[in-house]
Amino acid sequence: MTAKGASVSQRGLLILIAFGLLASGVAVYIGRSAPQTDLRAEPILLRDVTVIAPVFRDRQPIDVNVASADELEALPGIGPALAGRILAYRRDHGSFASLDDLTEVDGIGPQTVEGLRAHATAGSGDTSGATQ
Repeated sequence: MTAKGASVSQRGLLILIAFGLLASGVAVYIGRSAPQTDLRAEPILLRDVTVIAPVFRDRQPIDVNVASADELEALPGIGPALAGRILAYRRDHGSFASLDDLTEVDGIGPQTVEGLRAHATAGSGDTSGATQ
């Protein structure tokens, strides 16, 4: 496919691909052979550009006995209401001996607890939660 015979959307795609290749450091030559000179990469400086890159790290299980509301909400199946109920239960009754004790919290059943096992623990003595 040549740029001349391409539709507008195809030309746009070609331009995006070319910019992507150039940004990745690949030299692109269209319609002529590569020059016989020494090629060096030159930095491209951009202003007011924010690059967001994921940070991968080993995620530790969340201890439901010390977790904040935000940390509890990060758990699967736990929204703001359940997080609030967990905090209230913890305040009124103390720590959970195991994840299974979460079923004492209104709105949390065995299925929710099973979904938490890979992501949460109930303190260092809890062997029913995630492995540490």
